[in-house]
Amino acid sequence: MFILFYSRNNVSYYIWFSFKNNVSYLAILHKLWWTPTRIQKMMKAQGIKGPPYRLIHGNTKEISDMKKEVMRRPKNLSHDIVSVVVPHIHSWSQIYGKKYLQWHGCLARLVITEEPELCKEIMSNKDKAYPKREPDTFAKKLLGDGLVTTTEGEKWGKMRKLATHAFNGECLKSMFPDMVASAETMLERWRNYEEKEIEVFEEFRLFTSEVISRTAFGSSYLEGQNIFEMMMKLAFLLSKNALTVRIPGISKIFKTSDEIEAEKLEKGVYASIMDIAKKREKTAMSGDEDGFGSDFFGLLLKARHDANDGQRISVDDLVDECKTFYIAGQETTNSLLAWTVFLLALHTNWQEEARKEVMELFGKQTRNLDGITKLKTMSMIFNESLRLYPPVAGFARKVGREVRLGNVIVPANVALVISNLSFHHDPRIWGQDAQLFKPERFAEGVAKATDNNIGAFVPFGIGPRSCVGLNFAINEAKIAVSMILRRYSFTLSPGYVHSPIQYVTVRVVAILSSLLCVFLVFVLIKILHKLWWNPTRIQKMMKAQGIKGPPYRLIHGNTKEISDMKKEVMRRPKNLSHDIVSGVVPHIHSWSQIYGKKYLQWHGSLAQLVITEEPELCKEILSNKDKAYPKREPDTFVKKILGDGLVTTTEGEKWGKMRKLATHAFNGECLKSMFPDMVASAETMLERWRNYEEKEIEVFEEFRLFTSEVISRTAFGSSYLEGQNIFEMLMKLAFLLSKNALTVRIPGISKIFKTSDEIEAEKLEKGVYASIMDIAKKREKTAMSGDEDSFGSDFFGLLLKARHDANDDQRISVDDLVDECKTFYFAGQETTNTLLAWTVFLLALHTNWQEEARKEVIALFGKQTPNLDGITKLKTMSMIFNESLRLYPPVAGFGRKVEREVRLGDVIVPANVALVISNLSFHHDPRIWGQDAQLFKPERFAEGVAKATNNNIGAFVPFGIGPRSCVGLNFAINEAKIAVSMILQRYSFTLSPGYVHSPIQYVTVRPQHGVQVMLHPL
Repeated sequence: MFILFYSRNNVSYYIWFSFKNNVSYLAILHKLWWTPTRIQKMMKAQGIKGPPYRLIHGNTKEISDMKKEVMRRPKNLSHDIVSVVVPHIHSWSQIYGKKYLQWHGCLARLVITEEPELCKEIMSNKDKAYPKREPDTFAKKLLGDGLVTTTEGEKWGKMRKLATHAFNGECLKSMFPDMVASAETMLERWRNYEEKEIEVFEEFRLFTSEVISRTAFGSSYLEGQNIFEMMMKLAFLLSKNALTVRIPGISKIFKTSDEIEAEKLEKGVYASIMDIAKKREKTAMSGDEDGFGSDFFGLLLKARHDANDGQRISVDDLVDECKTFYIAGQETTNSLLAWTVFLLALHTNWQEEARKEVMELFGKQTRNLDGITKLKTMSMIFNESLRLYPPVAGFARKVGREVRLGNVIVPANVALVISNLSFHHDPRIWGQDAQLFKPERFAEGVAKATDNNIGAFVPFGIGPRSCVGLNFAINEAKIAVSMILRRYSFTLSPGYVHSPIQYVTVRVVAILSSLLCVFLVFVLIKILHKLWWNPTRIQKMMKAQGIKGPPYRLIHGNTKEISDMKKEVMRRPKNLSHDIVSGVVPHIHSWSQIYGKKYLQWHGSLAQLVITEEPELCKEILSNKDKAYPKREPDTFVKKILGDGLVTTTEGEKWGKMRKLATHAFNGECLKSMFPDMVASAETMLERWRNYEEKEIEVFEEFRLFTSEVISRTAFGSSYLEGQNIFEMLMKLAFLLSKNALTVRIPGISKIFKTSDEIEAEKLEKGVYASIMDIAKKREKTAMSGDEDSFGSDFFGLLLKARHDANDDQRISVDDLVDECKTFYFAGQETTNTLLAWTVFLLALHTNWQEEARKEVIALFGKQTPNLDGITKLKTMSMIFNESLRLYPPVAGFGRKVEREVRLGDVIVPANVALVISNLSFHHDPRIWGQDAQLFKPERFAEGVAKATNNNIGAFVPFGIGPRSCVGLNFAINEAKIAVSMILQRYSFTLSPGYVHSPIQYVTVRPQHGVQVMLHPL
């Protein structure tokens, strides 16, 4: 036995678990270990292998990781989609064979990717050996216990009979006018998009919803809109939770936010359907049975009130059938139409063939049902669309009893996954052109195309459980496409991104019996390992090597102490000194004196080895020659501000591609072409300054506007005003990042509960994304002429070219494009802004160096506008900038992590320890720079950086070193030199009496209260 203690709302609870009855243990072991081991051995003995079973989760984590990896990859325009939609099936079928075993929790799944004969045998289910599997929680809330999901034979028969009657020939004929009217409503909207881009997936969602509302429920989309929207939300929750392994019964004790949301939606759908039912029943109160109506909903209501007990259906049955038709009837036809239009937009020769057929049959006349059935070319196109992009990627059944399936004996309760997507793309069935769009393969019908192998082509299933609304869906799609072809031709937009995904599928969730107590213990052990055992182990290991630090405190680590130190510094009176380490990073200043120049601190349970001396270690870590010190994964707020871009990405291959692009954007020739825009931006700034002559001016904000204008002009071919919204949103994100820098979050808690800052950050992130995409669409629109140069030759133009690159290896995704823009908008502006502000502050304070810099500028340019050749000769200004960057570097430290256990100097550091390189400490270290290290002395750089640092490259790292050093360094320095040169030509300046010296670590090291100077015209 054991006792679990916990506290909630200041009340303590003791839970006493006693396992006197060993049956509980045995049941758990049987389900989680013995049964999976037995099945694995039994199947392996028959040559059926697969990824190894992992306790509790099975292979769900691996499948999830594979899907996430696919989503990150650049997309190419190919119909070979198996590796994208079901990457785990694609990968494992190649490794383990075309029939293999995978695990959803402790539920064994036999995946079948070849032998369509087995598909036919399973789906036909003549021996009743392969029944439907019980739907999971979310599938049941979405579809109820309706025709698609029910496992009850008698109930299914009753509901199938009803549905078959609803979709017979005469009923379909009566639905035809409503389908035409719905298509006309859609095409009326399309008049607003002529010669413009239109997103047809959403358009077809509205169209199919309207058709269902009119034909099956005698209403309109607007009347049923609320139901459709709730069903879409439920579909999203189903997709999101498809790989979640749940513990039975846990939802009675604790519900996730998704489960709570799903329950609300389920109740909302039920109430909305019942409202429609009550209206119909009210009209039928006269006693006239026809008052129920003759549509699908009317048939259900008649069955609900049937006098025959054997034929009557319950209220729940009525609601479940409505839900099934609302989602299944809409979703399948929606995807069929969207993929068909995509294929015709891509293959315009087949679009023209289909149009000819439509015009020959109907001309300008109204379509008729007889003509629709004669659309042979369109039938071929639909079949090929359904082959390449079927509505569902697989069908699920279970083994009701031990059976022989082909040459394999399969034990009872094993789940079966029939990957019809794999069948549809199999070259052994369809030939070597299986991945190509070739409707002609269906010219002589499906039987001929599949060589009479019925299981090779199953877009809507086969056997008794095949889709009852197939003819309804095909008629609806033919009407829509016919009417579109008669009025429009269409091509694929340059903005289209090919990314087919598996969204709504019915998946079984593993059942784990009697596991609640064991689960709690497992979680408790995992928490203790993370929060206590691991920190204690690392602390002892490092202490044994002489590395000490402030003691680790449970959960928070040292973040509270760091926060308190920073608050204390803010309260102190400020003095005008360049010795800023104790002000900007007070914890590092204090703890390095107490514990040593290398010490251990804690951010939550994450160990951080802080390095404040030995620049050689800085060089080793940042150069990262042995790939032992990669970038750390950025936290939530950093990722929202910089995305997974050049500065933050941890992926070597992706980083290499983006670095190559950025290097090209900032080479010598490109910098030369940017020079006029930098000068023009400086002139705009100085024109504003005319209003401040002989007055105080706050230059930090002025330089923010200047650097933003430079980036807008040089990298995005626009102006600050056009990109102002983006800059402002990024500034707000920077504030949230700084505010939350010392917040320790519980992993996964944001999925259940989001703070107001997280909600605000998400809104801002979406806003930045939308604004950048607006600019991108404008550029792409001008490039529709086919001239690649119309993308532009600036940084943004290079990104757009890479986005549309024909070479898969060079192409970048939309997310990559947005993330690189965010990186340059923010990092490119913030670093130069702080460099300029601190440099002007230093020159205002040390007017002798201001005069020296002015003399150099006048000697080189006189009163003329600076030129690029002269800018490179500004030696005194280079010395001043270097000294400014030494005293006030843009960032106060660099973060890395230890990938594997390594020897760093004389210390062995375990894997996953974070490294903090305090370059601010290096820059102010008297042992490197001499006793005058805290003084502004640009002359120390008179013979260059190497001489000043005694060839110690790690001693001066304002922009980093090694492969991940700042790619825009020359851009930033040129920009700063132009601005300072043009200021010095026009003005002298001194520090304002109102200036308060308070450098802080924000995202960069910046002046908290700005930099105020008195401006004197020359």
